[in-house]
Amino acid sequence: MFRTQFHARVLPLALILGLAPPLLFSAHCEARFYRWVDEQGGVHYTDKIPPGQVDNGHTALSQEGVPLETVAPAQTPEEILRERELKRLRAEQERLLEQQRAADRVLLSSFRSVDDLVMARDGKLAAVDVFIGVARSNVRREQERLAQLRSEAADLERSGEPIPPHLEEGMAKSERAIREAYSSIVERERQKESIRAEFERDHKRFLQLKAIPEDSAKVPADQSRPALGNLVTCTGQAQCGRLWEQAARYVREHATTPVQLLGRNILITASPKTSEDLSLALSLIQDEGEETASLFLDMQCKNPGSTDLDCKDERVQRILDGFRDAVVGQR
Repeated sequence: MFRTQFHARVLPLALILGLAPPLLFSAHCEARFYRWVDEQGGVHYTDKIPPGQVDNGHTALSQEGVPLETVAPAQTPEEILRERELKRLRAEQERLLEQQRAADRVLLSSFRSVDDLVMARDGKLAAVDVFIGVARSNVRREQERLAQLRSEAADLERSGEPIPPHLEEGMAKSERAIREAYSSIVERERQKESIRAEFERDHKRFLQLKAIPEDSAKVPADQSRPALGNLVTCTGQAQCGRLWEQAARYVREHATTPVQLLGRNILITASPKTSEDLSLALSLIQDEGEETASLFLDMQCKNPGSTDLDCKDERVQRILDGFRDAVVGQR
C-alpha cells in the first residue's frame, strides 16, 4: 500500500522534472543566428559574431529568421561629442523657453493694457530726464565759475602778474567737472535708448500674448528728448582725431556765442544770454576699457521765464539732426 502511494505521487513529479530541461532550453537557450554588416557593406549571417565586428552592431535572429534583438553600433568619439552637444542645446533651448514663460507671466501680471506700458515707459524716461537736467545745471554752473576764474586770470596776465596755483587748480577742476557731467549725460541718454528698446520688445510681446492686432494699438511717441542723433562713435586715435576736427568745425558754424572753453576733448561756447542764443558743447568721451569713444553734441538755450536750458525750437532740432551727417558723412 505504501509503495503504491509512493509511486503514485512520485511518478508525476518525475515526469514533470523529466520534461523541464527541454522546456527551459527551448525558452532560454534557443540557437540564434546573427545578421551583421561589414565595413564594405556586405551582409553576413553567422552563428557567432566575429570579435572585430562586435562594435559595428548586429541583429539577433531566431532559427526561423525572426528578429529577436537589435544592437546598435557603438558610438564613435565624434558621435558621442555630437550627442552631448545636442543635449546641451536642448537643455539651453528649454532654459530659454522657461525664461520666456517666466517673463511673460511677469509682463501680464504687471500691465493690464497698452496704456499701462506707455505710462511706465514715459515715467522711466521722465526720471532719467531729471538726472540729465541736474547734470546740465551743473554744466551751466561750472561754465559760469570757469568764466569768472578765466576773467581773473586774464586780468592778472594783463597786469604782468603770475597766475596763482589755486586759480589754475580751480579752472582745471571746473573743466574736469564739465567733462564728467557730459559723460554722465551720455550715459543717461544711452539708458533712455535702452528704455525705449525694452518698451518696444514688451509692447510687441504684450500684443502677441493678448492677441491684439498691431494696427489697433497705436502708441504715442514719448515726449522725452529725441534719440541720440547727436552722438557719433569712433575707433582709434586717428579716426577720433579726424572726426573731432569736423565736429568742432560744425560747432563753430552753428553756435551764436563765442568759444569759452577749448581743452583736451572738450569745446564749449559761452552760456546763452538771450532767447536767440544757441550755446553748443562738444565732448569726446572715451569708453572705459575700450578703444572706442563717443563724440557728443549738446545745446543750451535761454527760455524766457524759465530756468530750463533745453532747446526745443525747430532750428535746434535741425542742428542736432544735421550733426551726424556733417561728421560721419565726411569720413
